[in-house]
Amino acid sequence: MVNRPKNGLLASIPDSEWLDVQSLCESIKLSLGRVLYEPRGPFDYVYFPETAIISNVAPLKADKTAETSTTGREGMVNVGAIMGDDQSMHRAVVQVSGDAIRISFREFQELQARLPVFRRKLNAYSRAFLGQVMQSVACNASHTLLQRCARWLLKSHDRVEGDELRLTQQFLAEMLVVSRVAVNAELKKFQQQQALTYNRGIITILDRKLLERTSCECYRAVRREYDRLLPGSFTK
Repeated sequence: MVNRPKNGLLASIPDSEWLDVQSLCESIKLSLGRVLYEPRGPFDYVYFPETAIISNVAPLKADKTAETSTTGREGMVNVGAIMGDDQSMHRAVVQVSGDAIRISFREFQELQARLPVFRRKLNAYSRAFLGQVMQSVACNASHTLLQRCARWLLKSHDRVEGDELRLTQQFLAEMLVVSRVAVNAELKKFQQQQALTYNRGIITILDRKLLERTSCECYRAVRREYDRLLPGSFTK
């Protein structure tokens, strides 16, 4: 019996292609805060998260950053590699520690060239990922911090097993480009509504439906694209 990966993108290809891919895979543990790529820096590997979650962030002036996209077990980092680019436009940093699979950039290009289903799945993923980035631009410009916070919690919840998110308020503040005080105020609102609990760097989602009602339409728009292009990417 073929040992299937936890990463959804790799799990979606047929056994015959997975055996070829698997022979070139390396399992790796990614620690919280680890930087995989820097802006305009070359990269040697592409990563397929299994339990880890990666944030792509754009560094700004005054030591600020803004998150442009999130990648978990539904996809891969860096999506530019699908187009043959070996340079990263943004910083890729581990948002939630966990397991991942990595493949060298050179071998990834070879696999794309000779495995047709793998190539089609990667192309579908690149379209869904682009939709996520474009929607994030509209979201950051148009919606309240409470709505954006709910959206961020939902998309992170989609990408973990269970209901716990291990992250600090400071990290969440950096992703939303606001102060830690502002994030703390929004989390307290959700706690008072019993949507979640927060203690010692662990957010536990209690009422996902309430978060969905609070979030702006951007969460649902992005989720629909993933469900359309890559059915089964998310199970919650």
